[in-house]
Amino acid sequence: MTVQTLNEALIAEMESKIPDGTRLANVLIEILFIGKEAVYRRLRGEVPFTLNEAAIIARQLGISLDNTVGTKLNKNAQFNLSMIDVADPILTYEKTIKEYCEAYLNLKDYENTELGLAANLIPQVFYLKYANLAKFRLFKWIYQNDKSNAYNSYSDIIIPDRITDLQKEYVRETQYIKSTMYILDDQIFTSFINDVNYFININLISKKDVELIKEDLLHLLFDLEEYATKGKFKTGTNLQVYISNINFEATYTYISTPFGNWAAFRLFSINAIYSTDPMVYNYNRDFIMSLKKYSTLISESAEMQRIQYFNKQRAIIQSLS
Repeated sequence: MTVQTLNEALIAEMESKIPDGTRLANVLIEILFIGKEAVYRRLRGEVPFTLNEAAIIARQLGISLDNTVGTKLNKNAQFNLSMIDVADPILTYEKTIKEYCEAYLNLKDYENTELGLAANLIPQVFYLKYANLAKFRLFKWIYQNDKSNAYNSYSDIIIPDRITDLQKEYVRETQYIKSTMYILDDQIFTSFINDVNYFININLISKKDVELIKEDLLHLLFDLEEYATKGKFKTGTNLQVYISNINFEATYTYISTPFGNWAAFRLFSINAIYSTDPMVYNYNRDFIMSLKKYSTLISESAEMQRIQYFNKQRAIIQSLS
């Protein structure tokens, strides 16, 4: 690939990242702190962007230089892995939640934002609002992966208030997405209850903590039922909730914004991988949409099925003791 081809590919990527009606030259003047004529020489191809300039632009506009230089020639896609570090789980967990918040923070002012989620477990956009549920998910992951045995029981996990606040902020910010669709595996609450029961049976969680978890689950279910009934979040943004009649293997998410599109996949319990690759995004979105054919829409419709579904989940949660 020639320098000229790379330059043209980078310019095409930049143009795809800026809002309609915005002049790319003006954006580059602000990002690179160079004069108008110097910017136009680069846009005309007379002078190529330097590696340092390309890196600054990529960071500011969310461009993947890997894709730009042609890693997709062999149909390869680039993924970012968001992992909690077992050596310092609380600190890296906080960093991860903070990154989630920042990703959504500036989206509330834009109209053309969309989120689709197909979940085979209770997703983070549900449970992170509830301190005991978030703590349990983190505990389960640490118990499975920590070889130092620093956390021997659920009560050993202490999540600082600042992280609890970040968790709530993350959930709140996701609810400003203008259009949201959830497709839920019918077994998401059953799976969570089974996990809790395992730790009850090996005496790693107290009866008091179990009651707190049950209380949070019932609050979550109440909020979800209210959102589904109205077809809206309290922020006023639109929500569609589907219940799948088949099971699927993982939790899949797509996010569409004026700044670009993302595909995300749950990995290793509470971790995730992300990609901005258009091929991955389109495949992921198409897969999520295809699940609608197996699912029942219960938001603002199918009142009987909605009531039956939530009554069944309440009974499942009440069985926890």
